[in-house]
Amino acid sequence: MATSVYIHIPFCATKCYYCAFNTYTFHKEQAKAYLQALRTEIALYAPETDPLQTIFIGGGTPSILSANALAQLFNDIHQHFQITPDAEITVECNPGTVDSEKLRVMQDNGVNRLSFGLQAMQDETLKQLGRIHTVAEFLQSYHLAREHRFENINIDLIFALPDQKMDAWHHTLNEVISLEPDHISAYNLVMEETTPFYEWWQAGELHLPTEDTEADMFQYTIDTLTTHGYTHYEICNFAKPNRYARHNLVYWNNQPCIGLGAGACGYLNGVRYTNIRGIAPYISKLSQRHKPIADTEHLTGHAEKSETLMLALRKREGISLEDYQDRFGEKIEVAFGSILKKWIDLRLLERTPTHLRLTPRGLFLANEVFVELM
Repeated sequence: MATSVYIHIPFCATKCYYCAFNTYTFHKEQAKAYLQALRTEIALYAPETDPLQTIFIGGGTPSILSANALAQLFNDIHQHFQITPDAEITVECNPGTVDSEKLRVMQDNGVNRLSFGLQAMQDETLKQLGRIHTVAEFLQSYHLAREHRFENINIDLIFALPDQKMDAWHHTLNEVISLEPDHISAYNLVMEETTPFYEWWQAGELHLPTEDTEADMFQYTIDTLTTHGYTHYEICNFAKPNRYARHNLVYWNNQPCIGLGAGACGYLNGVRYTNIRGIAPYISKLSQRHKPIADTEHLTGHAEKSETLMLALRKREGISLEDYQDRFGEKIEVAFGSILKKWIDLRLLERTPTHLRLTPRGLFLANEVFVELM
């Protein structure tokens, strides 16, 4: 049984040039039909949950929905799921798409964590990324959320952007720190093949920072955020005390999570599944009251061990050796002994009395370690 649910709202005003998520341009009538289908999917999965400890509503742009549509979504959630009193309930918001009415609906329905997609603190850079908001609109949305007494807010940032210089990244990070958010996610730009950025990069029209500059940006991020009281608890995530993203920890601990919505992924009863991506076929499948699953993978044996190890190594504390042994009935060296020795000898991994984790140097080369563990 799962105690966590992810709900995908796949609508955006426009698609950002770097984004490979399953998103579509917002149309009111299509969104209405989508939410009706989502209601059916919620009902189909409700018997497979225990009282929920985390709910994450992501996208896309969930905050693009009207206040009435959000209220109906939350009504469906509360009608079908039991939710623990201390559950973490997160909604992703894009600057410029929130207002007092929407924030009141969220607060009235138990939302206690917001995640704002900012990415950069320069209007010119935001325009280059295909973002539709300005820095001023972000600040207005952020301060409005604080006025509505949201006490747990994350801000998403991206570094190593095209033509980005160190001083621009310093400015972005320090401006965000001055706002005192409770959590900051800072990701390096990844070129996804299905995006305009990838196409322009392949054509030589985008100029990215060098690997050394990207590494310097990452190191500056770590040093600056930890100096300002943020705990670096996952490769790309930093939190004030008691503000870790509990829902994301479910993923990194490879625990069950139900994924709802077009293109959503879930992990239940040892099966990782992915939903139908297209909105029309997703709606059609649910009109027949069938789960809209497109693909499944049964994670057993080495595949489950490998995925559990790779996900846990994203956390700065790494993987608990005791938890691994309890889960799989054997020590971690049985399946990975020679590989782990190699990376420990190269000082990319280190073993403590209780955990196996990436070293500070290993953070910069984590993907090399992960590929070999697959």
